[in-house]
Order: sequence, then C-alpha cells, then structure tokens
Amino acid sequence: MSQIVIIGYIIDTIVAFFIGAWFSRFWLRHPFRRKPATGKDSLIGKTGEIKSILKNNSYEIAVDSQLWKAVPDDPQETFAKGEIAYVKSIRDLTLYISKIK
Repeated sequence: MSQIVIIGYIIDTIVAFFIGAWFSRFWLRHPFRRKPATGKDSLIGKTGEIKSILKNNSYEIAVDSQLWKAVPDDPQETFAKGEIAYVKSIRDLTLYISKIK
C-alpha cells in the first residue's frame, strides 16, 4: 500500500513540474508585454537627429546619443543636416527612417 502512495506522489510531482513549465514559458518569454528596453529593436519608434549626409541617399543619425547609418524608408525622401527623423524599422544595423508628420 505504501508503494502505491509513493508512486502517486512521484507521478503528481512530475505532472505538476510539466504543467508549471508549460505555463511559465509565457511569463518568461513575454513579461508584461513590454517593448524591448535594450538592443537594436528598442530604437524602433524613436526619433533622432541627422548628423551628416553620406553617399547614395544614406545618412548618419544620432539616436539615444549613438550614431547609426540610416536610409529613408521611402527612397524619394531626402533629409537635411540637423533635421529630426522617425525610426520606422531596422535591418542589418541600418535604420530605416521617415519624416515626422
């Protein structure tokens, strides 16, 4: 009889572990559904100042006191030095920017 109780405790412990692990993956992956606080993805949605104009319609932009290479999201747009731009996306450490409307 005591062997059945011990086996029951072991099975309950294993089941509880897997249920807890399944639920905790949601809280560990997406804590409170916040935007990224660090890394390149945190730059999306911020604004920056155009510091210099580079070749081929690309720019050097300062966002959060860091200099980044940027290109316009719309190839027809141009920016002047000192103008403020909005960061729409980022790919391969290049910011894609647009004018603030």
